[in-house]
Amino acid sequence: MFPRDKERRRQWERAMNREEEWRSSPFSAVCSEHFGCTDFYLTDSGLRRLSVNAVPCINISPCQEPVPTISRLPPVYIDPSDTEEVIKLKNKVRRLEMIAESRKHKLNLVWQSRRRLKKKLECMKCMVKHLIKIKDSTSLAEQYNCEVSH
Repeated sequence: MFPRDKERRRQWERAMNREEEWRSSPFSAVCSEHFGCTDFYLTDSGLRRLSVNAVPCINISPCQEPVPTISRLPPVYIDPSDTEEVIKLKNKVRRLEMIAESRKHKLNLVWQSRRRLKKKLECMKCMVKHLIKIKDSTSLAEQYNCEVSH
């Protein structure tokens, strides 16, 4: 479906390379084949979604060379003897591998963040101990000054 935002809708209409007076209708749509690989992202559940700032740009005009857009990964090897069910399973495995890789990357980022937070916590604990020592030494000095003046 075309975007609801007027400016983005105009960008899409210009990208469609249609007649000058053509306008999209509420039912106009663009096939995913007209977007680049970087225009998509995978959701946590593994669904492929179009990013907010994507604009159709591939194979819009009949003059353009066709460009593969679905994935930069090599295609799943399909043996001629594979049944329809085996082909579906192979594609599902590929999709699950991509999801696993994405989640592995996110997990590494979380671990890295956790390590950084642990270091900050240790630093803060050290600073608190230091401030307590300074406070204790100041209060001792004040007590000593009170005793000397009396």
